Amino acid sequence: MKKVYLCGSLRFRSDIEELLRRLRKEGIEAQASLKLDKRGIVACLEGVDEADVVYVVNPNGYIGKSVSVDIGYAYARGRPIYTNHPIADPPVMPLKDRVLSSEQLIDLLTHS
Repeated sequence: MKKVYLCGSLRFRSDIEELLRRLRKEGIEAQASLKLDKRGIVACLEGVDEADVVYVVNPNGYIGKSVSVDIGYAYARGRPIYTNHPIADPPVMPLKDRVLSSEQLIDLLTHS
């Protein structure tokens, strides 16, 4: 089974935490960086390195600057990038592989 790294703006922290719990309940190895500290972006990049798949929690398409870095890094590292909504930032949108609901993500990860 593949390991997933969740990223998203900390304004969506509760959504990310809820999805993290759901994934782990399904037996899916998942992690997310949810701290605002000096290691924040480094922890995110390490999370991308350790994951097989990156999933962006982006209600209404919002990603923010830090998540743009996560997406660019994941793309450069060759990680599949899935989002739960289309990305509102046109230059970043082509970097994602697919838009998947959380249920579709769980199905993908449990059957791959």
